[in-house]
Amino acid sequence: MIFNNSFFYPFIVIASFISSTANGNSYWYQYGESPVLMEYSNNGATQTLNFLYYKKGMLVAEIDGGFGEVSMPVGVQMARQLKVNIPGIAKARSLVNQGNQVGALKILRKSVYPLIKFSRLPEEFTQLHSANILLLESLIQAEKLAEAKYLLAKIPLESTSLQYSEKAIELLNKYTLIRDWDSVIEMTRSIPHKDDYAVNIKVIMNSADNLRSAGKFNAVIPIYQSIQEDIDPSLQKNLQIWLAYSLVLADRQKEATSLIDSIEKPNIEDKIFSLYQLLIGARAHRDKDYSKALDLLTRGFVRAQTSYSWVPEKLFLIGDCYLQIGDSIAAKNVWKELTILYPNSPWVDQVPTTNI
Repeated sequence: MIFNNSFFYPFIVIASFISSTANGNSYWYQYGESPVLMEYSNNGATQTLNFLYYKKGMLVAEIDGGFGEVSMPVGVQMARQLKVNIPGIAKARSLVNQGNQVGALKILRKSVYPLIKFSRLPEEFTQLHSANILLLESLIQAEKLAEAKYLLAKIPLESTSLQYSEKAIELLNKYTLIRDWDSVIEMTRSIPHKDDYAVNIKVIMNSADNLRSAGKFNAVIPIYQSIQEDIDPSLQKNLQIWLAYSLVLADRQKEATSLIDSIEKPNIEDKIFSLYQLLIGARAHRDKDYSKALDLLTRGFVRAQTSYSWVPEKLFLIGDCYLQIGDSIAAKNVWKELTILYPNSPWVDQVPTTNI
């Protein structure tokens, strides 16, 4: 039987659209690849061009009714000469200022989706970037998190201004609040941290802390490893301890032991001493040597301050050590202290509800 290919073409288009819609990105299918109208002024003459994409320092526009292309080198001067036509952008900004993100998005999706593919352009193209940021901001504030994540995945964050990283961090924080850990992992891995983006390392470390406390040990290990070479030297030992600690909790004992043996034990007066005791105490706890673990963790706890980020998990482990050696009253008291001092800590969720 012979089939006419033209019969299948509409089916392919419809299937593609359904698939795109199912993935939450039907707007990209509708608008994302559309050309962008820009006015180019040069020596007093203004030319209107449909720009298709940006690649290797060149903006590419269509000519001859779409039957040809012209490449134009990008620079600061060009940024001054180009004006982007963004229909309805002023109205959308007004709606955002009124708190009507949903109304703004009805305008922004059609007008700004096509600009996302130009996000790699230099910062001097402020008109274009400000529109992109407005779209991302509106999506995040309107709780359209999957759509915002999809667009951010289209943007090479390691090659764009820090404004885009800031939006990625806002989205990361949203996912953390609702404890969508798969999305937290995805967003944390996407945030750049090398060279000019080193400012993001603190955010990545904080996110890794949240993932670790949520039990995502194997996911957090490569995150720590990815920033090892770029972290401030003064924080290297902290990072080593957290990496070794995560390896312990992931039951990757051989790797953990090798790393622990390479870490010099801190002086008791050092802030990091308390963190080191958490590491070796957790290893003893994992080995089910609960009396030894309790001694190590308690030695570290008395040297800690309540502001130290690792105190909640230390209290959790101390409570569990008491429970395992048969002192349920002591366990209950420790866990009660955990819930009172750190009510928002993910470690509170690990406490058996019958013991608080």
